Amino acid sequence: MDLKEQNWRNLCANHLRDWHGIWTRYSPEGEVIESFQSLRSFRSNQDQTEITQTNRYIYANDTTKEESWEYNLRSNGLANGLFHPARNSMRGIFFEQGAATWITTELKTDSGFGIELFFRHEELRHSIGIVYDQSNTLMRTASIQEDSTGFPSKYWSTDLNLLPDRNISGNWQGSSITMTPDLKVSSPVSTQLHFPVAGNETFFFSDGISLSCPGKISIGTDITIAANWLVTPSQLQQLIVKYDNVGAFTSLTLELFHKSDEAEQ
Repeated sequence: MDLKEQNWRNLCANHLRDWHGIWTRYSPEGEVIESFQSLRSFRSNQDQTEITQTNRYIYANDTTKEESWEYNLRSNGLANGLFHPARNSMRGIFFEQGAATWITTELKTDSGFGIELFFRHEELRHSIGIVYDQSNTLMRTASIQEDSTGFPSKYWSTDLNLLPDRNISGNWQGSSITMTPDLKVSSPVSTQLHFPVAGNETFFFSDGISLSCPGKISIGTDITIAANWLVTPSQLQQLIVKYDNVGAFTSLTLELFHKSDEAEQ
């Protein structure tokens, strides 16, 4: 199996289901802009070579919006990720574990920029969206809580407000794998938790979700965006996306951490 087919199979293995969720969008200052119900459904043909994604949004005034995209392994499964029909510059990258991202492959001046990072654990999925405007200034973030067992979720809280801080101190030990733009995945290496990223803005969402991203991005400066999910008091997942100083996507890293009782402080 070549790498682009493996990327496709990772999508099929982890995300082909109905994801019932709540989207909440936040201003750069961390204030709630809006929150609404969603259903993201993924369906495939029998041999899983074609996928239809349908997003349905239900707003507070009971109005709905629906959009749909079709993916084909042969035409959308490219050597640098899954091609998104809505945007030429967007690619989907999927780890075997279930974590994933939709990334903009290249940052360009005056074009805007967006990325979505996905965490997956059992029947739950959580994603963080980060959107920059045409001046490359942070425009909004989004927290998307999803549950494949139905709505409302028994797991996710209903508290939408950001927290002032989160205690994730301690001796976190874990393993790290990195995928490059050609979809090659490194061998696992041991790592320790480093968060937040120096110089970035930091946001603490409910249910153990944290984000560290620049308030403004620019050509000529390396970019690092990191997000993590404290799944349990002793389990944490982290995704790190990096762009080089010419604005090209260079790597996606997945880190899985465990904190044992004796290591807790």
